[in-house]
Amino acid sequence: MAEEVDFRLAEPSDGQAILDLLKVLQGESDTFLVDSDLDDITAPDEAQQINLINHSRTNLMAVATYGSELIGIVTVDSIDNGAGEVGVAVLAGYQGYSIGTNLMELAIDWATDFSSLDQLVLTVFSKNEPAIHVYYKVGFHDTDVYFQDGREVVRMALDVPKKD
Repeated sequence: MAEEVDFRLAEPSDGQAILDLLKVLQGESDTFLVDSDLDDITAPDEAQQINLINHSRTNLMAVATYGSELIGIVTVDSIDNGAGEVGVAVLAGYQGYSIGTNLMELAIDWATDFSSLDQLVLTVFSKNEPAIHVYYKVGFHDTDVYFQDGREVVRMALDVPKKD
């Protein structure tokens, strides 16, 4: 990669590009799941959500860019009891360059330095070994293993280190 990959908070002007990225990611992998129907979300709706997220201490949306293209995303969504659920994905053509690791580290830094969250949690299909490797590398540990729709799922967690 001749250009550098940049990592930054998502901006409201990224609304359409994020929707497009999520649609591509969803089509590339059966391990990337999106809660909502992306076709029902408009770019202005997404821009409004990004604006709200950027003013939150319990939610995060950040992106990896290569030139002007969005190539990866990490989100943290507050769920309950001081926990935030992490989701991360990188376009297939950019995997293997530590972009997912960098996005996870960005989320952990945000949680440590800015958020009011005490714990980050995530779920991953047990067969997604590259992702599990990244999660272990950045400090997550297994908390549960269960089956969902016939597939083994690992629940993982990281206690957020707080600055003194």
